[in-house]
Amino acid sequence: MYPVCMGVFDSETNENWIWFMQLVRQAIGSPRGLTICTDAGQPVMIGVKEVFPEAEHRECMFHLVSNFNKKFHGKVFDDHLWAAAYSWNPYLFEQNWVAMDIAKPAAAALRKWHTRLWSRCQFSTISKVDYVTNNLAECFNNWIKHHKSLNLDDFFDKLRQLIMIMWNRRRKVARKLVGLILPHIIKKLNAKTRELNLEVVESSEEVAEVTALGGSGFRFVVNLLDRTCSCRQWEVSGLPCKHGLAFITSLTNARIENYVDSCYSIHKFRAAYDQLIPAMVDKNQWPKSDHGFFMFPPLLKATAGRPKTERYKGCSEKKRKSCQHLCPICKDYGHHWHKRKKGNPDDIAAILAVRGPPKKRTKTTKSAQSSIVPCEDDSPSAMRFPPSQILEKTTKQKGKGGKSGSGGAKRSRTQPICGEHDVAKKKTHVAVKVHAKRKSKEVAGITPHLPMVPLDSPAMGTRSKKFNPASPAMSTRSKRRLSL
Repeated sequence: MYPVCMGVFDSETNENWIWFMQLVRQAIGSPRGLTICTDAGQPVMIGVKEVFPEAEHRECMFHLVSNFNKKFHGKVFDDHLWAAAYSWNPYLFEQNWVAMDIAKPAAAALRKWHTRLWSRCQFSTISKVDYVTNNLAECFNNWIKHHKSLNLDDFFDKLRQLIMIMWNRRRKVARKLVGLILPHIIKKLNAKTRELNLEVVESSEEVAEVTALGGSGFRFVVNLLDRTCSCRQWEVSGLPCKHGLAFITSLTNARIENYVDSCYSIHKFRAAYDQLIPAMVDKNQWPKSDHGFFMFPPLLKATAGRPKTERYKGCSEKKRKSCQHLCPICKDYGHHWHKRKKGNPDDIAAILAVRGPPKKRTKTTKSAQSSIVPCEDDSPSAMRFPPSQILEKTTKQKGKGGKSGSGGAKRSRTQPICGEHDVAKKKTHVAVKVHAKRKSKEVAGITPHLPMVPLDSPAMGTRSKKFNPASPAMSTRSKRRLSL
């Protein structure tokens, strides 16, 4: 990743992206072979089209597939859509496209709505970039995501420091490199030469036919002088394809690094990181500027909930990685150690000695005594149908008795719902006796003694204190003392 420029928007709109692309054009111009890869957002696509109409505009394949899978599904797309994107040759691209078009005619939506370049067979051979996704941009966002909560000036200063550290580290690495091509490129090409299963038929010292011995049996033409292959991988990426490597390794005194494009050379790598990023003092020592006006911060849109720190994941991304449990005894998946199918008994005994036997979960059920409540004699002990007759009977009795409150006729003793629970019956009888004594005193006109608490006391706000029955506040519905 080689950062060129950066900017901050309040939102991704057409005007903001056009403004940013205009500043990018002022900084780098429009060099030959300029390639811009964007996601599926319409504002950034409009900005590239307005400011860089001559540039090669590519669309990220990952975002394309994510949007495509929202409407179209099927195994045929899983097997051929990515294969079509990675196809170097137009013939291989058409094979995958025809397979999708025959199985699902809905694939025609790709031609209508996704007109940007997304397949390698259509990439230009000037830029020497074969990426079908913009993962580099996502890597950059992941690199700076922990600093996005800073103030704008602090954020840019921190970002400058991160780039300066990376710049200096790569400059030190470039000084130690020796040779023509970067070492990791040579290592990658040497690894490919060990897995070749190709037949080379030379036409001359520079041209040959390379045929695959197994599988497809395709034949391609390699030209070492022009550094081309009919599969187009060499021209697009700048690195020799497997057909070119087979021809190069079949020749005597031929070196692979002589057939790699110069953009992978150590000289270009040193030139890229040759200039220094200047060091700066803290913002308190920056020079003060007076522009004749005060710049107010932009109006921010209020969003509901807690501010988001992580990016929104696409529909095709998994929210959580699923994995199977590994048994420590038999080294097999899908079960715990106490349910092992095989293994050394000594290992099982050792784990039992350390961890102990597995604990079994016991189901806890509430006692039936806690759900027993007293009821009146007239209330039914079980469901009766139709219930309307019972409701009419109880309603008439309540109407004759008057209002329910501290005054009124003496109620009859209540009985428990079921006579089988002795403990509940005893508790119920005790509660009924206390209640009967209290009611008899109220009927006789004797007011029970209650602890008096001043009305203006702060303790009156607590639920544990008893209120004064003679208080005017007791006339409210929430303060009325109801009989048990």
